[in-house]
Amino acid sequence: MTLTYWEIGPTVADMLNIRYDLGLDEPFQDAFNPYSVNVDASDALVYGHGWGLTAFRWGLISQADRNILKSYCPNKSATVYVRLRDDDWNWVYCKATMIWPDRELPPNNGWIFDLVINFRIIENYGASPP
Repeated sequence: MTLTYWEIGPTVADMLNIRYDLGLDEPFQDAFNPYSVNVDASDALVYGHGWGLTAFRWGLISQADRNILKSYCPNKSATVYVRLRDDDWNWVYCKATMIWPDRELPPNNGWIFDLVINFRIIENYGASPP
């Protein structure tokens, strides 16, 4: 059995393991981008600015599991705490803005295809033990 460590919660103290506590399939995490904006400088260097970005993807998720995730983000966005992989693929704890997708495919026999939830990293608290 492979252990997974993606976690989510409304506070750091209330974080739950996505797979073992919430019972959801683990997400596929997009590459972590430490900056949201690249700025070209006059010396031809490029500087990164803004918040970090990543997303959790589920190719197939049940309506019930989608509803569990939606409880963390009842509106268009919400501040949550997540444990995810950074750009060096280390596990890190972060304070993030969870952004619900603009459009979701309607459920098909209780299943939803291609659910993508974006995260803007407000604070990266750094590496955490595996």
